[in-house]
Amino acid sequence: MGGKSIDKDDPRQKYLKELRGLIKDVDADGLLFLIKQANTLIYNQRVDMLNQEAEKVSSGRSVSAGKTDTVKREPNSNQPVVIEKGAFGKSFIVDFQTQRKTFGEDEMLRLVQAASAGYTDPDQGASRIYRWLQRNRDDVLLDLGIHSPRSRHLADLGSALKATFRVREG
Repeated sequence: MGGKSIDKDDPRQKYLKELRGLIKDVDADGLLFLIKQANTLIYNQRVDMLNQEAEKVSSGRSVSAGKTDTVKREPNSNQPVVIEKGAFGKSFIVDFQTQRKTFGEDEMLRLVQAASAGYTDPDQGASRIYRWLQRNRDDVLLDLGIHSPRSRHLADLGSALKATFRVREG
């Protein structure tokens, strides 16, 4: 058989066995709670992985297809916000010059929609980006010291989103 061999010294296997033994005594509400907790743990692990990826990229290294490559990035001193595709192609790194933030594909799509949303006025796009970040990624607002929709960072992010991505009509 070509499957994985089970390592009896692997703590994960021990925990899985213990969990299987306990699960039969958990009621439906408890199972739902455990499912929600498992989803939260999985989400947090993915965020940790994305943050580690961002750290590697910001230090000039990135992991791609199992090997480490040097990131070649031209200086963008005239561009206040730069958006790059993450090393594994499943995330985006937004470089605000002083901070780098990682966003998942779905988050980036929502930001692009907020920035575009049929408005030609950058202030309206910045306001929509601010509200989205407030609801979904307040860590970005906190880390960048953004306290209002009038922040220059938001206008710069809106411009970078519009320059980097195209929204299909209809």
